[in-house]
Amino acid sequence: MILNDRQRKIFEILKKEKTINTRELMNRLFVSESTLRRDLSFLAKQGIIYRTHGSAIFAESSSMESSIHVRVQSQVKEKGLIALKCLEYINKNESYFIDSSSTVGYVLPFLDNYQNITVITNGLNNASILTQKTNVKVYLTGGIVYRNTNSILGIDTINYVKRFNCNVFIFSCGGISVESGISEANLEQALVKQEMLNHSKIHILLADHKKFGVTNLCQSCDFKDIDFVITDKMPSAEFIQIFDQNDVKLVIA
Repeated sequence: MILNDRQRKIFEILKKEKTINTRELMNRLFVSESTLRRDLSFLAKQGIIYRTHGSAIFAESSSMESSIHVRVQSQVKEKGLIALKCLEYINKNESYFIDSSSTVGYVLPFLDNYQNITVITNGLNNASILTQKTNVKVYLTGGIVYRNTNSILGIDTINYVKRFNCNVFIFSCGGISVESGISEANLEQALVKQEMLNHSKIHILLADHKKFGVTNLCQSCDFKDIDFVITDKMPSAEFIQIFDQNDVKLVIA
């Protein structure tokens, strides 16, 4: 999905302010009521915003997983830097679990540069990237399709993951905090990631700096379960300390 300039401005305003009166939004954008209504309807259909009477609200909370369209549009530069750094840990002739995150999606087009790569993913969008832009062998899990996030989740997904034993699991998260570890807004998402962790040897977490200090509803894993954390900015001293305590290698893109 590509936003036009006006829709991107709305996205950026709501991302920063979380909620805004539609009358104020009209004045800031210098648009008519009908034009704004069309843009807000489009963004609402994509799961980027919620509409109430007289207001627009950014679609984000600790107990609700953000739309894939929101995530693709967010932290683009940072995700690109993290993806390039992640390539240093990709090797030919290996198998990878890949989650449905947009951050990991930035890594995928580059996998065409490596020979004999196999990927197992529960992400419809990430599977599409792989099939369109690479010659990687792709396994797409079974399960229930969650349209808002383009994720495939559920007990069938977990049972499918159990069939494989991969070299590496590359994944992102909803939040990472000292108190609660790595978390997701969705229990089903957390359970699938736990199974991918159980059936892989090396675990690489990709998380831009805005994920730090964020706690979501469901814990997916603890720091002891991670081998590498790749991020775009140096985190606070308390994160560095807990990484050291759990033998997690911190990599700054």
